[in-house]
Amino acid sequence: MQGCEAVMQRRAWSGSVFASLVLLLAQAVAGQTVGNSVRERAKSGDIDAMLKLAQSYESGKGAAPDIAEAARWYGHAANAGDPWAQTKLALLYLKGAGVTRDPSEATRWLLRAASSGYGPAQLNLGLAYVRGDGVSQDYSEGIRWLREAAEKSIGDAEANLGVLYLTGRGVPTSYSDAVRWSESGARHGSAVAECNLGSMYELGTGVDKNSAIAESWYRRAAKRNYTDGEYRLARLLLSKPDDNKSEAVVYLRRAADQGDLRAQFSMGLLNEQGRGLPQNYTEAAKWYRRAAESGSAEAELNLGSLYESGRGVPQDSSEAVHWYTEAAGQGTVLAEWNLGLAYEKGSGVGQDYVKARYWYAQAAQGGYMNAQNSLGRMFYLGLGGDRDPQQALHWFTEAADRGDPNAALNLGKALSGESASESDRIAALTWLEIARKKGLEPGPALENLKAHLSTPQVDEAVRSASQWLEVH
Repeated sequence: MQGCEAVMQRRAWSGSVFASLVLLLAQAVAGQTVGNSVRERAKSGDIDAMLKLAQSYESGKGAAPDIAEAARWYGHAANAGDPWAQTKLALLYLKGAGVTRDPSEATRWLLRAASSGYGPAQLNLGLAYVRGDGVSQDYSEGIRWLREAAEKSIGDAEANLGVLYLTGRGVPTSYSDAVRWSESGARHGSAVAECNLGSMYELGTGVDKNSAIAESWYRRAAKRNYTDGEYRLARLLLSKPDDNKSEAVVYLRRAADQGDLRAQFSMGLLNEQGRGLPQNYTEAAKWYRRAAESGSAEAELNLGSLYESGRGVPQDSSEAVHWYTEAAGQGTVLAEWNLGLAYEKGSGVGQDYVKARYWYAQAAQGGYMNAQNSLGRMFYLGLGGDRDPQQALHWFTEAADRGDPNAALNLGKALSGESASESDRIAALTWLEIARKKGLEPGPALENLKAHLSTPQVDEAVRSASQWLEVH
């Protein structure tokens, strides 16, 4: 069975807005124990005291950490009209921190703060409309609020406008506007904008492709501890031909430690492959598990593969099936194939040809040729359901056309039955010749076919096999 070996593939512009919710800086730092005077002033309606008390509960500086109590005091300050507190409370509702997650309530508070002209609230309200988070998705309304924030030099608002112009979402596609807004956001300190510019130069989208400039922008974002910048910088450094991957690993680990699933998966892969790090299956399993437990399908697949082989973890076929099932539930083709094998062989689960056929079918429809061959065999033999020679031929052909020698062998045998027509026998001989030249032994089927065909027909089949191999 197989795991995923594609490390950190480049992402094209998917249309997703890069900037996430803005993290608000505290207006006051609670560096000492909050005294009774602060509490009394907060209770009497002093907004500054309310905020200091809320921040103390949130940070654990000056008071025992209590996010629910922090949310309560942010709520008091928000109700008193403070736009910073209103925005902060909105973000807590969006995250479900200290309060029940409620995007609609978050939007209500953002609207109050944004309507007063508070830039960070306008940014986050714009993002809410663009995403449809707590409100009906409305690009025009989202862009209106993003422009309001951008006019106040809110860098992340400018960065998001850049992405929208780049992808043509809510506005006509305009590379020049995309670059202009992204550069403006970068000037105003947006790590998001810096990362956007890095991606544009890396991919050559809207600008001339230039990996050196891309790296410089990623470095700026990474120096701000921006996770996506750290990950993208690491990926770019790993793609360089030199053997020194130590700096890449440093940035990748930083992103992974901040919870980036792509980075966690990649750390697992580097440890498994011994790229930039000593090969260490135990470390690979640790990183895969962190990403898998947060829902990374690639990590689920590879963790299952480690359990199946017993590398870095105790060999456990049932645990392997568990992780393959998780990955297959997200449409991971290799996991679907692995589940088909597990059910066919009874490895980690009870043998079940019906489920084997089902999972082979899922992987076959996803284009995986090994699964196509296996599904053809299930139909040909009648395993897990009715025997269906036509379906068998269809799937054998799909896999054989993609270069699977086993499927070529099976297709040749399937076409060479006693009732086969002359044209079928010629086709069968062609596929058996292809399988033979790819290193498989057709057995007596090849000679039996030749005995039923004339010399010109045999020559035709052999010639067709050679021509097919030249093309493929």
